[in-house]
Amino acid sequence: MLPAPVPFRIAVFTWGCVFIGSLALAWVPDITFVSLLFLFAATAVQATLLSSPVILLYLWMRSRSRAGKSVRWLIPPAFVLALAVLVFLLANYKLRDMYGFYVNFFVLNLLTTPGGVEAMGVSSSTNISIMIMVLLLGLFTWMVVRYVPLEKVWLKSVTPRVVVPSLLLLFVLQSGWYALSEYRYDRTVLQIADRVIWYIPVTARTNLESMGVQIQRPQAAEFDVFDAGGSIDYPAAPAEKITHPYNIVWLVAESWRADMLTPEIMPNTYAFAQKTHRFQQHYSGGNGTRMGMFSQFYGLYGNYWFDFLSEGRPPVLMDVLQNNDYDLMAYTSSRFSYPEFDKTIFAGFADEQLQSFTEGEAWERDRKNVGDLLGSLEGVETPFFRFMFFESAHANYYFPDEDIIAPDYIDDFNYLTVNIEKDIERIRARYINANHHLDSQLGRVFKALEEQGRLDNTIVIVTGDHGEEFMENGRWGHNSTFSQEQIRVPMLVHIPGAGTGNHTFMSSHLDMPATVLNALGVTTDPRTYSYGSDLLSSEYKRDYAVVSDWHGNTLVTPEVKMVFSKKSAAYDSVTTNIDDDPVDLAKTSGKYKDALGLFTRELSQFHY
Repeated sequence: MLPAPVPFRIAVFTWGCVFIGSLALAWVPDITFVSLLFLFAATAVQATLLSSPVILLYLWMRSRSRAGKSVRWLIPPAFVLALAVLVFLLANYKLRDMYGFYVNFFVLNLLTTPGGVEAMGVSSSTNISIMIMVLLLGLFTWMVVRYVPLEKVWLKSVTPRVVVPSLLLLFVLQSGWYALSEYRYDRTVLQIADRVIWYIPVTARTNLESMGVQIQRPQAAEFDVFDAGGSIDYPAAPAEKITHPYNIVWLVAESWRADMLTPEIMPNTYAFAQKTHRFQQHYSGGNGTRMGMFSQFYGLYGNYWFDFLSEGRPPVLMDVLQNNDYDLMAYTSSRFSYPEFDKTIFAGFADEQLQSFTEGEAWERDRKNVGDLLGSLEGVETPFFRFMFFESAHANYYFPDEDIIAPDYIDDFNYLTVNIEKDIERIRARYINANHHLDSQLGRVFKALEEQGRLDNTIVIVTGDHGEEFMENGRWGHNSTFSQEQIRVPMLVHIPGAGTGNHTFMSSHLDMPATVLNALGVTTDPRTYSYGSDLLSSEYKRDYAVVSDWHGNTLVTPEVKMVFSKKSAAYDSVTTNIDDDPVDLAKTSGKYKDALGLFTRELSQFHY
């Protein structure tokens, strides 16, 4: 016989776990008393919202029971729902521990888009650990709700008629508190709110300003630079004929950070770099794949991604190649559907021109795709475009035994059980091995192009979509911050007859469309279709780069970085120097202001 209070115990246990868990996740050392009060209020409200499915089901069961109807058949669904809420809490804990953020729209997009979960590189041991964890959590939850008399410590006077108004009042008070803090840019509150799972911010700037509330804001608050998006104002492809119909081989490696290009780790690629143009201060257009790829083919800031996706608009570069009858083929060891490159960059490609091979380990996929890419060049006489996306260097970092050059690597990279801080050097060793294997596959392409004599009439681009951090600034992986490790990538550009060079000036993915189209003989002004310039022009000069994430843009100058990502703008650490150390803008030369002004004026250039 199940005790009558079981539904009540399920609801109380769920709320209590979410409240305590959320409180622990949001806790920071040396928290002030004022911040602590806000934290308790915000966590109580969020715990109620996150537990609301279980609580609402309990209230319905309670009403049925009072009406003399059976609720026993609803206990299993209530238990499963409670377990789902607790698993969600643990997933947020692991995400925060590894990447510094909670489940958000980016994560939901990853989970719901075909190929998204595969892109995470989850190992079989991780899947097994997840199943074991869910079973143990389910067993523990059942033991608590079956045997722990939670109802005996509950005050009978605390009824729904008391709890509901109290929580509503608490919601109003903490929302008002947040709104005033946001208006004042009070970081002690705003940073706490950012740590509360799925916190719902309520702002009232317009109302407070209309009331005449005068607030002295900190310096960083002056820079509210956002582009809300809208309809795109993007040109059609230039009608002019390509005058230099070079072939194009465009190679992009997942998570390839700048300092991996060494003769020890990547001898083949390093040797090729000596024969072409290498850009050593090159910035991706994003700290993740989506923006990193978008920026190098469109030459636009990442905030445009969403509008181009909704319109299914490919870049001018691809339009030009199609209009000039190029033989087109693209390969990936991931999927073109995640991110949605089949609806953006390669939207004009037919299905048979997109090869997505996802069987086996990533290093095996890369080998297979390189073989297919090289095989596709046999007998091709018309100008061709070949693209390949390599997965070897993406976590879990994949390589065969013959590519082990850093032997002290973590063997079983289990996302659920790994201790990132403790194991970071062994994780880095695994990454080095993966880059060594990546080099062997890039080397196959270089060798084939050289042996076939194609380098005399082929543009070759070799780069990464973004970098990868190994706790240099407190994070592992990418897509979390704008640290140098996450946004700087190698860039090699071979253009027939353009010579060689080792360049140390700032360059950007934004410059790639202009560089390639100019090499093909397209004379249209690059500023009409991108934010970039020809990297090999004698007049090339870049005073700043723009790097984006899911939430917005970051301005990078030789002096400072300024983060305008909506997630952290105005109250996170929005300004650092180029090496990611905190900086007082008042103590800088102020040269960044010219770049800031230009960036602000041009941000919406391709919107109307």
